[in-house]
Amino acid sequence: MTASTGASSVRGRASGREKGRNLFGYTLLAPQMIGFTAVGVVAIVWVIWLSVHDVNVLAGTQEFIGLENYSRILTDPSMITVLPNTFFFVCVLSIAGTIIALLLALLLDQALRGINIFRSIIFIPALVTMVAWALVWSFIVQPDGLLDALLGAVGIDGPPWLRGGWLTLVVFALIQLTKNVGINVMILLGALQAVPHELVEAGRIDGAGPPRILRSVVIPQISPAILMVFMLTVVGSFKVFEVVMLLTEGGPGVQSSVLAFEVYKQGFLLNDIGYASALAVLLFVLILLLTAAIWQARKRVVFHEND
Repeated sequence: MTASTGASSVRGRASGREKGRNLFGYTLLAPQMIGFTAVGVVAIVWVIWLSVHDVNVLAGTQEFIGLENYSRILTDPSMITVLPNTFFFVCVLSIAGTIIALLLALLLDQALRGINIFRSIIFIPALVTMVAWALVWSFIVQPDGLLDALLGAVGIDGPPWLRGGWLTLVVFALIQLTKNVGINVMILLGALQAVPHELVEAGRIDGAGPPRILRSVVIPQISPAILMVFMLTVVGSFKVFEVVMLLTEGGPGVQSSVLAFEVYKQGFLLNDIGYASALAVLLFVLILLLTAAIWQARKRVVFHEND
């Protein structure tokens, strides 16, 4: 009887401590959830509501038009260029960005003299704003800029870096990638340094070389970090905006424009709030679907995810 009462008392205290920990956790999450609800959810619902209305900003009127703004997207000739440009950045920045970040992290994980200096150099662009980074690059790639001057010094005429076409998109991708690669490298470097040395040593004892250890031991161990970096770059690549606005304003025409910039142009330059809201909803849905697909695919690519 006494033992049963004691066990019940112990379970009661454990349950109380568990409730206290849960309450403390919910208290820490509360500000974030309140902010997300106030800013995120309300804004999303408001944009969806605007997307089914014809909004006249000057007259202050709103007329319900159903899905007309969405049907305009299907017939808008600029989308033939804007959507492929957007998916170009998604593919290049997510795939190339993750691979380059992984290679740099592997390089910076080596115990070499002065390696901390290289780590700082790679991380420095992440400390400045995207606007400042784009302005620096504008002095480099503008006509008769620094890059043209360097090529001219060796007798080469520089191509039109910012006149639209694939070359301008590649320049934008390079600017965006160099800005954000430092953060991704630090995430992967932290994961690399957390790989148990016992596993690496066991691979060496079994006769595996560095490529086999990397493929069979290191990559599986850091696969959650690789997935997180890939998802962050996918979401971030849909939000390429500052570099487009500051260097070309999407031109000539819409040759260098992307979906995020079209939302800004339609909403704030052309005052077509309803159509801009429909484009914003399309952008949100694309990010949501692609993120959900990657999250579902994690069970096949992340180590021990199915356990």
